[in-house]
Amino acid sequence: MEQKKAGILERIKKIRRDQWIVFLLAGVLAVLISVPAEKKQKQETQEETKASVYQNSADDITALEQHLEAILEKMEGAGRVSVMITRKDDGEKIVEKDIPVTNRTTQEEGSDGILRNTSENQSDEATVYEKSGDGSETPYVTKEIAPEIEGVLILAEGGGNAVTEKNITDAVMALFGLEAHKIKVMKMKERSA
Repeated sequence: MEQKKAGILERIKKIRRDQWIVFLLAGVLAVLISVPAEKKQKQETQEETKASVYQNSADDITALEQHLEAILEKMEGAGRVSVMITRKDDGEKIVEKDIPVTNRTTQEEGSDGILRNTSENQSDEATVYEKSGDGSETPYVTKEIAPEIEGVLILAEGGGNAVTEKNITDAVMALFGLEAHKIKVMKMKERSA
């Protein structure tokens, strides 16, 4: 075994400088080839996350509309109510990232006898995943930003009454922090018997 190690060390010592450069370039090429595959995988993960954020925010807006309808229908003079909320964006989920940083410094003596220092800093960004009971993995969300509301349209049976319209507008302004011009209250069409 010792002779085998000594033989390998002898072969390594006999490798010329230009052969080392070829080995180094081959290693760099291998790293560069693997990078696009990692980027593609990260892109696919980001697209999946965006799709799930969009679906969740659509569900959240629908639930918000239904909740607002239920509250406004209890308001005196409002009667039956139908609500539509539009959003400016889809919100955002901020996922936990693991960013390890590697610093490497190499000192080489050039053919002219001058020492050269080469520094290499490398950082990789990887999404942190959490495992659920069924074995599937989902990105670990550290912060969730709700969709920004653009405007609210409310159809109410009592929409023809100025006092009722003002009360509904004031309630929506208080709940969502919207300006009055982004809230429209209209009279609901009478049901035909």
